[in-house]
Amino acid sequence: MSAISQEYDCTGEVAGLYNLYAYLYNVRNYKSVIASTLLTLPAFLIFICHELPDPSICVQWLPEMNDERTYRLLIGTILENEENAIYVLKIKLRDYPEYVSNEDELQFQTENEEMYAEMHSQVTILHKSQVNRIRYCPHRQFIIASQASDGNIYLFDYRNHPSKRGPFDKFEPLVIMEGQKQEGIGLAWNPHKEGVLLSSSRDCCIYEWNVISDKDHQTLNPTRIFSSHSAGVEDIDWHAFTSAVFCSVGCDGNLFIWDNRNSENSRPALSVCAHKQDVNCVSFNPFSEYLLATGSSDKTVAIWDLRNLKESLSILLDHTGEVNEVRWAPQSEFIIASCSEDCTVNIYDMSHSTSLSENNCSPELIFSHRGHRNPVQSLCWNANEPWLIASISNDAVLHLWKIDESFYHNDSSQLLNEYCVPSTIAKFQSSVYATKVSLLINNEN
Repeated sequence: MSAISQEYDCTGEVAGLYNLYAYLYNVRNYKSVIASTLLTLPAFLIFICHELPDPSICVQWLPEMNDERTYRLLIGTILENEENAIYVLKIKLRDYPEYVSNEDELQFQTENEEMYAEMHSQVTILHKSQVNRIRYCPHRQFIIASQASDGNIYLFDYRNHPSKRGPFDKFEPLVIMEGQKQEGIGLAWNPHKEGVLLSSSRDCCIYEWNVISDKDHQTLNPTRIFSSHSAGVEDIDWHAFTSAVFCSVGCDGNLFIWDNRNSENSRPALSVCAHKQDVNCVSFNPFSEYLLATGSSDKTVAIWDLRNLKESLSILLDHTGEVNEVRWAPQSEFIIASCSEDCTVNIYDMSHSTSLSENNCSPELIFSHRGHRNPVQSLCWNANEPWLIASISNDAVLHLWKIDESFYHNDSSQLLNEYCVPSTIAKFQSSVYATKVSLLINNEN
């Protein structure tokens, strides 16, 4: 085995609330001769690392965008025995420099040291208990729902909250949804019907809420309760094309497909024992009416077809820890990402689905981000900028990253698969630690 290793020290100070560092590198043009083939090595176009002041297990991009590459990101904290908060972070990505390779050297082509990103807290919402999950309303994007550790669901209008926490701030949700007997994580707005919200709980139930109302500071009870799981319900998701259909997964290993037009609250329309251990997450494909994905404590991601739930279409075996979240990319029906207790975020292209490759990794695996040092709890694709992902880990570290789209081209993927994949890693994996970015490609002679 021979190794080509190149380190890039690419630090830039980040303005804003956290006054931390952004790390960004671009090695699109770094070329190396491998097996007499000139190969363009894929990597990040953007990598920004922030150590947040408080730990969090949930993250979601807000959908709006302007011409200045400015985005907003939702984050909720999980402090114990302290007041928590939901933050709306405003992030402005600046134009980033490029690395250009000559035959003998790698040259950093920039004459200034401008910051690569600006981040600050645009809104701070006081939250009296831990925030297990947050989701914005697709019909009213300023409305945010939170799944709280006290078992309640809270609704906020972030336009009514300040940018910084003050000494006289109060916990003032628009709506308090009561009825769950235990806390939960699952939370999903119906994309077709305004104001319809689902939540899932460790009490084995799924709750449906109707929050359309002109009254503020009210308390609501669920409109329906679905109960068929025999253990805690970990996640839920609405179908992308049918307003009455949703799915649920739980600690009983089951995947249930529900049709709420059915008056039976304890009988799903379809069901399958999806995994031998807890099923932690589920996601409907936004482009296909039949496909969905599940992630499990058995360390696998499974792809399912609603037309035949007797067996999965594909099982992805690349994680070495429990899978915490799966999310389909908003720009492609084939691309899906998963994050895990093994500290990685994997990106798959399901159009590459075949048998296992020679290195015993899934042929669908096109990228494995291994920059987090602790388990990755949540990830979210940016709907406006392709390939831009936010991921957050147990140690309160937020990564904003984007891989080079040329990496997705079939030619480069084929070259990587043929020449650059050792038996222990997938086609390409990143290693990013604090102030140093290390790119390591191994090649068998």
